[in-house]
Amino acid sequence: MATRPFSGSPAYAETIRGLLRLHTLTENSQDESPEADAIRDRLERPWRDLSDVEKERITGLSEDLYSISDPFPERLPISPEAEQGRLDAIAASQAGDPNSALVLLRRWAKHLDPASLSYERGCVWAEAGDIETAAPFFEHAARLDPSHGGAL
Repeated sequence: MATRPFSGSPAYAETIRGLLRLHTLTENSQDESPEADAIRDRLERPWRDLSDVEKERITGLSEDLYSISDPFPERLPISPEAEQGRLDAIAASQAGDPNSALVLLRRWAKHLDPASLSYERGCVWAEAGDIETAAPFFEHAARLDPSHGGAL
């Protein structure tokens, strides 16, 4: 079941796009550049206009983006609970609750295969109608495991 985009507010869109641009700059070792500083400065005002739910979602997105650009932490063994958490995340996304899906994926991230985790995150964002935010996760999944390349 496809869901409506998370938010149509200009402040939300500006903040998400700024965060994605900062992620790109970070991946290119330009996170301390004048351009990155200017983006951070421009994001202060729209950030204040966001709801608490939007701020929480964007903070989680920031964490997720760092997880695909930073070195992988040691992966914990997959457990029945972690696999159930992954399945619950997929079900939540398909039921139109992408916020819960993203929280569940974050909770179990250390137990999940990084390529599959990125793919699932991309699916959640895509199902929520935000293909631009899904793209870095699909790209990361495809880099780690070419079988995920179809998502691109």
